Amino acid sequence: MQKAYKNLVEYALGQGLVVSVYDGEEWQLKKSGDAKAICDAIESVDEASIIIRDADPFIIAYTARAYVSAYGLGPDETVIDYTDNEWMEEWWQQYKKQIAA
Repeated sequence: MQKAYKNLVEYALGQGLVVSVYDGEEWQLKKSGDAKAICDAIESVDEASIIIRDADPFIIAYTARAYVSAYGLGPDETVIDYTDNEWMEEWWQQYKKQIAA
C-alpha cells in the first residue's frame, strides 16, 4: 500500500500543482515539482508541513496545507492533518479507493 503522503504529492503534481516543504526550522523546498525531492525532504525529518499551490507564481493563495510524517504510522495515517476543503476531500476519496482495491 502506498503511503498517503506520497500519494498526496503525486496527486498534487499530477494536477500541475507544486509543493513546498517546511521541516520545522526552514523551507527545504519551495514550489517544487520534483516528487523525489519532495519525498526526500519529508523523509529527512520526523514530521513536516507541506503547502500545495498553483505553479503560477502570481497566484498567492494556496490550494491546501498538510502536516505529514513518513515514520511510525500506518500508511494511511502519514497525512496527519490537512486543510478541510474540497480539493483535499477529492484527494482523500481517491486515496481511499486506491487502498481499498
